[in-house]
Amino acid sequence: MAYKQCITDGSTIRVTASYPYYDDGTRHSGIDTVHTDHKAFAPYGGTVMRAWHWEGGTAGHNSWGNHIVVKFAENKYWLAAHFASQIWSEGDTITQGQYIGEQGATGNVTGIHTHWEYWNGGYSINYRDNPAIILRIPNAVGTYDVEWDAGGEPPTPPEPPGPGPGPEPGPETEKRKMPIWMMCAPVWRYKR
Repeated sequence: MAYKQCITDGSTIRVTASYPYYDDGTRHSGIDTVHTDHKAFAPYGGTVMRAWHWEGGTAGHNSWGNHIVVKFAENKYWLAAHFASQIWSEGDTITQGQYIGEQGATGNVTGIHTHWEYWNGGYSINYRDNPAIILRIPNAVGTYDVEWDAGGEPPTPPEPPGPGPGPEPGPETEKRKMPIWMMCAPVWRYKR
């Protein structure tokens, strides 16, 4: 089964970290993906609320490196982080499936990837929710078959600047299928 999505134009996607915890049990606020060609596309269209230009650090907003936060519905936002460069400005409009950047290793990272977050309820990390809901891929580490689904063929991204795409993403992981019970599991809400 191929997952229908629009964040990569490749035929597979590698999830290297899931939400809300890393494999070692420490907190992780999003889903990390590696795409075969390192090109990332928008899961939903909307307005760029923040277009951060990485300043070289690994703390605060710089921990996400070059990143964007996009408002795609009332009180609903997605974040994509660690781009090789920043091509967006605040106020720009992005359409679903539009090329949003070259995956990079800016900010607090151990390798080239995109970190995705979904903020459901407001413009704040206090509203983090499972990004798999908007990415339409499994929330589990592994390599998965995917196919393009954004109402048409994937757009052709601009040629990346510089000497090339960079090093390979690393050793391949075993391709796994998501168990049906995980797709049907309820989303737990905690009240304080």
